[in-house]
Amino acid sequence: MANDKSNECFVIMPISDPDGYEDGHFKCVYEDILKPAIEAAGFEAKRGDDNKSSSMIHVNIIKSIIEAPMAVCDLSSRNPNVLFELGIRQAFDLPVVLVQEKDTPRIFDIGTINTVDYRKELIYREVIEDREKIRAAIEETKDNKKGINSIIRLL
Repeated sequence: MANDKSNECFVIMPISDPDGYEDGHFKCVYEDILKPAIEAAGFEAKRGDDNKSSSMIHVNIIKSIIEAPMAVCDLSSRNPNVLFELGIRQAFDLPVVLVQEKDTPRIFDIGTINTVDYRKELIYREVIEDREKIRAAIEETKDNKKGINSIIRLL
């Protein structure tokens, strides 16, 4: 089923490379760390640029943000688009696992939400360890029926 989103984990992250990052950095983070961790947790990873149809990418992204049962959000670059998309997910009180590169400064308004760090050097053994931490966070977030996924809900 092409439109079945029941097992989807939408990945909110930079699609292009922001200033200060090597070409292809976030593609490698997605392919080497996030996607394998998501699949190990039993979900199908999807990013905004996975849809190749000639439709408005923004509509597909927003639909995925609110329809996917799970999401992972990479805060590393402090990208405004990423933060906007996280805000939408939060407004709908939907589960999301926050990740970011180790030593990235925490963002004040979401600093109280558990965030899983990964190492940006993409050294093989560290990638394996970081995948496992992210997989565990996805599974715990999925199974946490009493958790609060949104500051909106908390208020």
